[in-house]
Amino acid sequence: MSTEVKVKNTSAEVISSLSRELSSTYLLSIKYKKFHWYVSGPFFRELHLMFDEHHTQLLAVIDDLAERSRVIGGYPAATAEEFIAHAEIKESKNQTYTPQEMVEILYADTDTIINALHRDVELATKDNDPGTADLLTGIVQVYQKQAWFLAETKARKALV
Repeated sequence: MSTEVKVKNTSAEVISSLSRELSSTYLLSIKYKKFHWYVSGPFFRELHLMFDEHHTQLLAVIDDLAERSRVIGGYPAATAEEFIAHAEIKESKNQTYTPQEMVEILYADTDTIINALHRDVELATKDNDPGTADLLTGIVQVYQKQAWFLAETKARKALV
């Protein structure tokens, strides 16, 4: 009995896009956890909880992206070196950021990832891979909700 999954259409470019999305999501999840640990000030509790909630949501996204890559015949990025090399966003190396800076960094990164997801949904659709397009569309919704929370938080400019 074969355990091979039959995928009608896919491409190396779609598989590569999944590793890129996985890498970006992994780096962003690390930033969320870092900021969860490092945040301080009068909005500590709210930001501490939001950062941890968003981090937890991204862990599920990471697993979904990696598993989809395997389903369609790929081997997703799986090392820190690969995540850094393939991600659309950069690491956050400083130890001290104001809460406002943290929110602005997370918002900018989330926006970058949403734009990449839109491109990759189009790519998967063009390559007739509805399963990947559907997965990425659902992930866009996760990121859009996170962006909304961050935008509402940063719009107040009260975190300084």
